Amino acid sequence: MQAITCNSHNVQLHNNNDMLPLIRSDISLQETEDSWEKICRSILSFSQLIRASAGNSSQDIIIIARDAMKSERTRLSGPATDLIATMASELGTDFEPLLHLFFPTLLLLCARTSKVVVGRARNCIMSIIETTQLVVVMSYLTQSIRDKSVSLRTVAAEGTLACLNSLNPPDLAKEERTKEIEGLIRVSIRDANAEVRKIGKQIYQAYELLLPIRAESTFDANKQKISRFKL
Repeated sequence: MQAITCNSHNVQLHNNNDMLPLIRSDISLQETEDSWEKICRSILSFSQLIRASAGNSSQDIIIIARDAMKSERTRLSGPATDLIATMASELGTDFEPLLHLFFPTLLLLCARTSKVVVGRARNCIMSIIETTQLVVVMSYLTQSIRDKSVSLRTVAAEGTLACLNSLNPPDLAKEERTKEIEGLIRVSIRDANAEVRKIGKQIYQAYELLLPIRAESTFDANKQKISRFKL
């Protein structure tokens, strides 16, 4: 069994270790009409263990939980998505080693046609941003702002706005991040969708408050266009 170590938390499920074999057995089942409820119960049990003690999470269980997020059954994908939010909340910044496993999948879920799935994935993304304070999420959001899915572009814009409103300003002020934010602003304010354009303008306004000199030097020539851009 391979474990994922999350820095200072170094999650050990201590007295709950005897439950892991059963959880692993049930959560590893092939998803069928007969097995999906057992998988769902195992995910909920694993979520309770995470809350009980911040610990080393078995990699095989984590990967299976990620796969469960992709299920077309919302009663299975929902608890799996909620599990990720729980892990992020418990681990905080130590969630970073797991980010690449879950964040791209959450963004893919935002492109689904089901409003329930999109809403749940969006809430999980916002929770990760707020509870982990990991500025590296910006890279994933920037990549998604050009997607053909309107719902995904909207979540990417909303996530960026949440980053500007909640993350550590010195982290956002680094050259790599400012370029990502500025690129996202340029794309979002010209988006075909009115809601994305509206959020894009809000991102610019938040960026202007955060880094006024940088914003002015970068967007001064286009400031009137941004303020008057048709929403």
